[in-house]
Amino acid sequence: MRRNRPESPSADPVPGQARAFTLVEALIATVIVSMVALAGSTAVAVGMAIEQENRMSVLATQAAELQMGAVLEQGYEGMDAMAGAEERGAMLAPAAAGGAARPSMGPRYAGMSRQTTVTGETRTFATLNNHSVVGKRVEVRVFGPDGAELARLVRFRGKEPTT
Repeated sequence: MRRNRPESPSADPVPGQARAFTLVEALIATVIVSMVALAGSTAVAVGMAIEQENRMSVLATQAAELQMGAVLEQGYEGMDAMAGAEERGAMLAPAAAGGAARPSMGPRYAGMSRQTTVTGETRTFATLNNHSVVGKRVEVRVFGPDGAELARLVRFRGKEPTT
């Protein structure tokens, strides 16, 4: 015995027939997918910008350390010759062992500039019974393409005692 159900708009579809999406449902799905895609692309863009800033910061610190090492390797009286400004794209690497020529830092550093200052200074050390040391203060600052300071190193080198 079989019962017939009355036809109604809310009745289940006939088995084997697929129910289609309405236009409103398709538009809502498109908006949701678009929002997810926008959020994902924004996250990727922010991540790439942060990665670029970190890379520039690491390169700037490396450029500052190389310059500081080159200055401190000079004799005490020769340190002043290393002071000065290197314009964007003109930073020089330390000279090779036994050489005097300083090659260019290369294309990775092309957007950076560097300022090196060497000034005479006397430091007094309270922990050493106010012992004073005559020396030089060396400061190396590296700037990015927009002029913002990316790295700054400061060291003090005391004058070697004469015997």
